Amino acid sequence: MYVRAGLPFSVMDGPLLADGDDSTEVCGVRILGQTPIDIINIYRPPIRSTNDEREDRFEPCRLPATRQTLLVGDVNAHHPDWDNNCEEEDAVGARLASWMEDVEWTTLNSGDPTLISYRTGGQTAPDLAACSQELATRASWSRGPDLGSDHLPMVVELRGVSEPPQRRRKTRWAHHKADWLQFRGSCEAALAEPPLPEATVQQLSSRFTAALQEAGKRHIPRGARRDAKPWALHPDVLRAAEERQAARRAVTAEDPSSKTRWINAKKRAAEVEARVSRESFREFVTTELNRPSSVGRVSRMLKKWEGGGDDEHRDGEAMKAGDRLLVSAEAKANAFAHQYATVSRQVRSPKIDRAARERLNRIDRHTCSECQNDRTGCCSAFTEEELAQAIQKTQLRKSPGPDGITPEMLRHLGPVARSALLHLINQSWKTGAVPQEWRSATVVPIPKASKDKRLLSSYRPIALTSCVGKLAERMLLPRLEFLAEERRLIPPEQVGFRAGRSAEDSIGRLVQDVQDGWQKPKRDKRSKRQDGESAQKFLLTAFDFSRAYDVVDHKLLRLKLLESGLPLCLVRWVWGWLRDRRARVEVQGALSKSRMFRAGLPQGSVLSPYLFLLWAADLAEALRAPGTSPYIYADDTAVLCSGNTIEVARGRAQTAADALVAWAHHNKMLVAGEKTQLLVLSQNARDAVRGTIKVAGKTVQAKDTLVLLGIELDRRLQFGAHCRRLRKRVRPRLAHLRRLGGRSWGLDEDALRTVANGYVRGALEHAAAAWLPAAAPSHVELLERELRGAARIITGCPRSTPTHALMAEARLAPMEERGWTLAARLLGRALALPPGDPLRATAEASAPARLASVRGWRERGRLAWEKAGVALPVEPVLPPRIPPWRQTSGVTFRMDVGPLRAGAAAAERERAAALHLASLPQCAVWLWTDGSAAGGVSRGGAGAVLVWPDEETEELRVPAGQLCSSYRAEMVALVTGLETLTQRDRDQDLPIVVCTDSLSAVATLRNGPAAQTSPLGVAAWRAMFALSDNGRKIHVQWVPSHCGVEGNERADRVAREAAELPQDSVPADIRTITRAVARAARDDTVRAWPPGWFRSLMGGRFPPPVAGLDRERAVDVHQLRAGHWSGSRAYLHRIGAVPSVGCEGCRDEGCVAARCPLCNEEPDTPAHVLLRCPALMRLRHSTLGHIHPRLEEVRETSVVAALAAAARRFQSRLAMLP
Repeated sequence: MYVRAGLPFSVMDGPLLADGDDSTEVCGVRILGQTPIDIINIYRPPIRSTNDEREDRFEPCRLPATRQTLLVGDVNAHHPDWDNNCEEEDAVGARLASWMEDVEWTTLNSGDPTLISYRTGGQTAPDLAACSQELATRASWSRGPDLGSDHLPMVVELRGVSEPPQRRRKTRWAHHKADWLQFRGSCEAALAEPPLPEATVQQLSSRFTAALQEAGKRHIPRGARRDAKPWALHPDVLRAAEERQAARRAVTAEDPSSKTRWINAKKRAAEVEARVSRESFREFVTTELNRPSSVGRVSRMLKKWEGGGDDEHRDGEAMKAGDRLLVSAEAKANAFAHQYATVSRQVRSPKIDRAARERLNRIDRHTCSECQNDRTGCCSAFTEEELAQAIQKTQLRKSPGPDGITPEMLRHLGPVARSALLHLINQSWKTGAVPQEWRSATVVPIPKASKDKRLLSSYRPIALTSCVGKLAERMLLPRLEFLAEERRLIPPEQVGFRAGRSAEDSIGRLVQDVQDGWQKPKRDKRSKRQDGESAQKFLLTAFDFSRAYDVVDHKLLRLKLLESGLPLCLVRWVWGWLRDRRARVEVQGALSKSRMFRAGLPQGSVLSPYLFLLWAADLAEALRAPGTSPYIYADDTAVLCSGNTIEVARGRAQTAADALVAWAHHNKMLVAGEKTQLLVLSQNARDAVRGTIKVAGKTVQAKDTLVLLGIELDRRLQFGAHCRRLRKRVRPRLAHLRRLGGRSWGLDEDALRTVANGYVRGALEHAAAAWLPAAAPSHVELLERELRGAARIITGCPRSTPTHALMAEARLAPMEERGWTLAARLLGRALALPPGDPLRATAEASAPARLASVRGWRERGRLAWEKAGVALPVEPVLPPRIPPWRQTSGVTFRMDVGPLRAGAAAAERERAAALHLASLPQCAVWLWTDGSAAGGVSRGGAGAVLVWPDEETEELRVPAGQLCSSYRAEMVALVTGLETLTQRDRDQDLPIVVCTDSLSAVATLRNGPAAQTSPLGVAAWRAMFALSDNGRKIHVQWVPSHCGVEGNERADRVAREAAELPQDSVPADIRTITRAVARAARDDTVRAWPPGWFRSLMGGRFPPPVAGLDRERAVDVHQLRAGHWSGSRAYLHRIGAVPSVGCEGCRDEGCVAARCPLCNEEPDTPAHVLLRCPALMRLRHSTLGHIHPRLEEVRETSVVAALAAAARRFQSRLAMLP
């Protein structure tokens, strides 16, 4: 049943049918208003007297029969009261007529027929519209136009029913139509006059906000997105519908052929609708979605198809809040606001609050221990560089907060407006006063997937806050992260929302620790081994905090931040930012009253996740105990307890549960005991029946599986349940992805591969490094099948295509190959963590291989390293960073040498470089750097040439690593040269000019010191700071390579010489290790290809990419190279698609029916088409210069595409011959 958008209604839930009536279908809605009207829609199928096992149990007396009820539907009953062509009533019609007489109802039908029988052409009225006699006085009945069914729709109009409210179309800023130059000028003019010295932070914020709002109104248009034109309005569809309606009107009993004409018109209209719908969708996919910028749009559309992105509200449907029925949008918004504010209320606990006040009074809250109130160091004012970096990191195309300011507006501010913005943020930072605009939010409830949309709990709130406030948070976050990481305020067990950490760390440590415990010597009662020395039994408990972020107590959070040693200046600003936060809920354009949120961390905030890490920093310490290990990702907390016996492990699990509940109580949080999960991890099935603990008063029984951070773990860690769960999740995604591409239309190959990698492989490989090496091969095969399905979608290859050729053509690595790469990456990341990290300790440990069936990522990673030639040491993944408040004045960057056309010759590039370099300071110290790596992957060398003002030169040679990329070698050369300059005492008053031909290295350093994530980037900036502290100027200049620039050519020679130096002690970084292992794993996959056409054609290499071809030609290329071409008569005959007179289908290549239709000499296999077919001889000669090509010549995409297109043309011409 459809209800017009905006019309207030509720769904009728009560029983509407007689008990046991399983054939009749009925649904009902109540149209709400001053006088509600119930509409009952009924369908009673025709139950035949013969060959029909169903029983007719339809009882009209069970239907609602109030004065304001309207009954409509197909009842398949006949009575003269509503059917003029009915001479004798049937049994059901008599029961309905009798019931309507008893309840004083009447029919609305005029008696005109609503059905034309396909079989006889007779016209009857099995459809009924009935209501009370009172309601009938305001009702009128008519037949609607033909819609393609054998039934005509009934149209019932009720007078006196209020019209639905006008649809509220929310307008948005149309940034693509904005006049940004005028916007920038208006902002500059409005903010040109400096503010008064005594202006408060709130006044500064109001002034800045008003300036941007006024400029936006004048120069950025607003509008609502226009509804898409439906394909049903296509002229062909409208014309076919008119012909169908005319044919129906012409049906008469006297002319039997009129029924046939009407049925044929219906079929033609249905065919036209299907064709237009199909063509419209294909055109939309091929044109609108086939753009590089549309990948995100494709992903959103796929998620919506999947049902996980159902973000549409049912306009007008009433909702329930307890016993209240919420009809209007305003009532719904206020109910949501009340619920959210109730959850985020401040919980008062006299004992806890009194202890917190006593602890707070012992802390000096007047003098900052970091800067002594002098505002230096981390408490200093924000710099223009920090502002620019924060604006650059701001994501565009995001909804604005209540102030209406968008990230695009901030991105287009001029220097005056940016200065005003920086002044506003610094004044707020200095005084600790936060403008109200930054503490206000508009909350939009978004329905959860597969939830009842009538309930408030079925929606998740999305808070839209001020983009200016988010910008201030984004500037503060690096300082907070730097202080917390430098002082180790967050325990290593916490891996959520931290740089370089992920859920994979927790799952990987958990799986490997359990496997190591299983590998210990088997327990022997006579030996009386100490606890932890024999094979361990484990209990894993996954806890669930009830609304963890929403109940964080602000006062306790401030106390924790101060006790952790964070600067008072920072804590004061966070305290002001948390206090007096207000929000309004928006539902269908209606806003609720403003509500205050007295507790909780703001949803949608940049700071909230990291503040929660500091809030829960002491949780790990509360859970640590002998035989007990915590695993924490944000608020997701799990505890692994071990013991020589399951009883010991259960006792420790109960102790850990009690400790966590006690911690939650002291922090005014609640543990949802009913959502707690428990899993026994043991090789003995009998241990699984003895797992029970109590959590927050609830008894928790161990189950067969446990879901932690999206991974489903089972008792033996074979991950069969997880693989089946992934397959169930991915299979519908493949079906949706398949709709976006056919053999001759759809997304191009690159787009399909990008979407498949994110939409399918992304789901399969979530934390896969931790569990994939441990999964049984039969379970991994389930995932391999889904990947092969994605490969068939990308390439268009048929199901019979050999697996190795299919995956290679799709350029998708099999799960087995990815398992080696992911395990090696996790091992490298673990070994690169700081000493004392539990994941690093797990990676460095060793365990005897007592159980051959137990496999883990650590051993798999070590084997992968050995195959790829990787050796220790490993470069740290979390280097000590440079303080983000450190100013970079005195260091400049240039990434070009002036105007230079693309593809310029070496001489032209050399002249442009010489001209530009001549404009730089000549009385300076010049540093030329370059890196070298064999094939860009190994034997790295870093070379640097120092040129002093007196023409004296110094050459520096440093090995960059046995496994090394060209970029890494370039960075090593830069660091080597800069650090060498810090050690030289001469010419310290002269500027420094650094020249390198690595554009990526210059771009990385130009991002600033706070953005560096590698030790080399940090080291380069430390050296530049050491050189520029005394006012020395440093200019980093990119120069074109291999064009004759003398300094660059010399540095290149030195780098090649450095590559010959010993490489054993040079550390390798994680990215280089991962790429080396991936290459080795891919080589193993290629070597494992079975003999055949594909291996012979490719010669042990991966197929070249297919680019620049339309979908149909690209599919032909893939199929021909893979060996199963759908244009081949031999292939089609083999699968039975082209049977001949003498043979229905066979695998005999000598069969006459399998011969090439072009030459009729031999089967038209891919080898025949590409190498030998005489009909294509001329094309091979014009393309390759001879008629007998080699295999390596015909593997190229352009050659295969040309031969396939020619073969298709010949085939089409032959098909046209009589």
